[in-house]
Amino acid sequence: MVMVVSLPPLKGAAVCEPLQLSMTPLALAAAGLFVVALCDDGVHVFDRTNSREVQHIDYSHDDAYVRLTQRLPAAGDAGGSCICLATSSQVLRLEPIAIEQQVRELLKRKQFDQALDLIHNTQQAAQASDLGDATAIAADAADAAGGRAQWHHIALAQAGLLLLLECEFERGLQLLQDLPPFVWQPCQLFSMFPDIMAGWLPRVPVRSYWGLHGQQLPPLAELVIDTLELRAATATTPRQQRWRQGQQSKLQLQQEHEQSVTYITASKQQMANYNSTASSPDSRQQQHGKSSSSRGSATSFRALPSSYDADPSVVEALVQQGKTAVAAYLSAVRVQPSMSMLDGIDTLLLSLLCDVGDAAAVELLVEGPNAAAAAAAAATLRAAGRWHALALLLMNNRQPQRALDTWKSLAAGELVESASTTGTVAEAKGDAAAVAVAAAAAAMAAGPHRVSTQVLLSGGG
Repeated sequence: MVMVVSLPPLKGAAVCEPLQLSMTPLALAAAGLFVVALCDDGVHVFDRTNSREVQHIDYSHDDAYVRLTQRLPAAGDAGGSCICLATSSQVLRLEPIAIEQQVRELLKRKQFDQALDLIHNTQQAAQASDLGDATAIAADAADAAGGRAQWHHIALAQAGLLLLLECEFERGLQLLQDLPPFVWQPCQLFSMFPDIMAGWLPRVPVRSYWGLHGQQLPPLAELVIDTLELRAATATTPRQQRWRQGQQSKLQLQQEHEQSVTYITASKQQMANYNSTASSPDSRQQQHGKSSSSRGSATSFRALPSSYDADPSVVEALVQQGKTAVAAYLSAVRVQPSMSMLDGIDTLLLSLLCDVGDAAAVELLVEGPNAAAAAAAAATLRAAGRWHALALLLMNNRQPQRALDTWKSLAAGELVESASTTGTVAEAKGDAAAVAVAAAAAAMAAGPHRVSTQVLLSGGG
């Protein structure tokens, strides 16, 4: 039998899904984002934003009045600070743990989906409650204008960085992309590419957030190898997996309580206090195993000895995934206002595009407005064999003679364009000489230069 309980919607929400209980509740009370139902099998805590049960607390009573009436007095504080349940001999007080603390603990355990759901649900509820509240709206605007980060900004930045450490590049970068510039700057990714960005690294701001990722991101290749090492160390055999699944099934309620802590309890004689009853991070790790790698420590990144031999092809594939994701991210954010170190961003972007072989994106970048360091950009294009793009860069930097000389050498076969599936040369079916002649002719048509089209044509044979 399933008992369905309808609830009034939260302020600003259109509807609220009903609660589903296995029995008639003895008491039902709401406070803030949570609803508590006390049944004969214990206390059930529900999230009002989605009507999903987030915690079960074992509780039993021996009260003749409750058994006779099948009800138990309950009341919720209008401010959402607590819910009280009463028998004839005691009062049970339920206090919500701070959302920020819940999110932090979930991130420590790498429970990213639960942490992000909690952040977004909390923000939606807060925005709904702020509708029409001029004071709250003004306070949020003042925080943004003053560059003051709210807790959910810090939480999302921390989640994004931890996802990057798990090689979930696209997902992590999407979280970072949605953050305001006073919380996160794309230049904070420079530490992943120290060989390219050595000249910019001393000026990169260091923001620790909650410190779960260390002081800064490690180099990309090191990040990938460490992730593979950690996965190999924590991998289990099918037999171990079946045993763990059996244990998890037996302890499901207990694990839900540990992983998604929402309320804590206390009797009338001993009121609950999170700071005194919550276990320390060290004790939690002893209870649940190693919940996070040493990436959560600011003093160390490598979690395991380097005896693990990573498959080079797997490492290279993940490195390329990381480069591709970062390049797409930088392409999207470079046009946004308030970007720090745009010259470094464009220089890194050009290098990554060359590394992943996206000739079309390289040409688009160098031909349009960009802040890439000229010498570094030219060196990158030469090393990658992107001679047509180099000529476009030189034209854009008002060096037409050098651009025409580059096209002349490309048309003559003195320079060989690297292969690519995209870009102007790829569209010309690999005929780099024809592309060079056409580009030079178009450039000369735009203004007189010292190298004539005829010289280029003769150079091309």
